[in-house]
Amino acid sequence: MSTRIYQGFLIEANSLPEIQSTVGAFRPYIHRKGIQLLQRFLQNAGMVDNRAKGWRLWADLREKTVQKGIREPSVDTEFRLVFIPDTEQQRCLGIAYTEHYSWFRHWLRQPGVREYRYWNSTDRPSGIPRKTWTRREQDWDRVLGHKAPSMVGFTIDVHDSLGPLPYQLPRPRRRTKSGLAT
Repeated sequence: MSTRIYQGFLIEANSLPEIQSTVGAFRPYIHRKGIQLLQRFLQNAGMVDNRAKGWRLWADLREKTVQKGIREPSVDTEFRLVFIPDTEQQRCLGIAYTEHYSWFRHWLRQPGVREYRYWNSTDRPSGIPRKTWTRREQDWDRVLGHKAPSMVGFTIDVHDSLGPLPYQLPRPRRRTKSGLAT
């Protein structure tokens, strides 16, 4: 069986309050990034002055990507984390699900979180020693067995499933006749 965990991580936490605290501190970052995606979408669609109509277009496109399984990073604000307890080591392994690798890299900068990817479908990365790679294989095999991550762990949606919403956007600056921004 092939294993491919490209956005794997390890979190040095063994209690739900610790995990929730780390995720809670990270959530505003994802919210800001979602707002930036929506702003860019409205600009590209020429709907900065009609946020409500632009947001409906955004929401329709997001819904289609979910229904049809289409990848569309320009509207995809989802960021899910699956935490899989590793009781033997008193920690959790995890997998991030997002279309934005930079968001995952930012997650890895949270206290107690570090990269812990693993795959056996191709060669190991050159920067990871064979012994470390073998340990990762054993760790992932131990916590997953032959089950889906969602069957042995728990999932936290870091994003707001409806958002960002148009009222959360900063007000656009308008120029007066004198040329000053308001």
